[in-house]
Amino acid sequence: MPAHGGGLKPAEIALRKLGDATDACRECPLGERATQSVFGEGPVHARLMVVGEQPGDKEDLAGRPFVGPAGRLFDRAVAELGWSRERLYVTNAVKHFKYELRGKRRIHKTPAQREADACHHWLESEIALVEPVALLALGAVAARSLLGRHVAVMSERGR
Repeated sequence: MPAHGGGLKPAEIALRKLGDATDACRECPLGERATQSVFGEGPVHARLMVVGEQPGDKEDLAGRPFVGPAGRLFDRAVAELGWSRERLYVTNAVKHFKYELRGKRRIHKTPAQREADACHHWLESEIALVEPVALLALGAVAARSLLGRHVAVMSERGR
């Protein structure tokens, strides 16, 4: 990015700076083991912000949200709804990939509440800068991060 911002809006510049800052985040142990942070992406002032739980292996390697197997499922669902992913802001509640090694494979592990809490201020900052009209939580960790309380996904589905 050019030093002067290259014509970017102030919110876009702020989002880029936040994304860069998450790479250095060590507020929980996840940042130590991850390849990089995975910050949100999409248009500033998108009407809908989609919040997943955490990046997976493919996202960790690419540095982009929703690009692995779950991302492909997400893309199909978005297409079936007639939406354009380019109009959505997509992010995760937790910015680093939590995993356990099984041989050479990195297997997804659900982030602990402490890890989600450590990332919460990043998510709040994204919401404040994007100013979406609506938030869509994909999973219990995302829903708890957005609502600030335990969420039983199946019983609260669609709310």
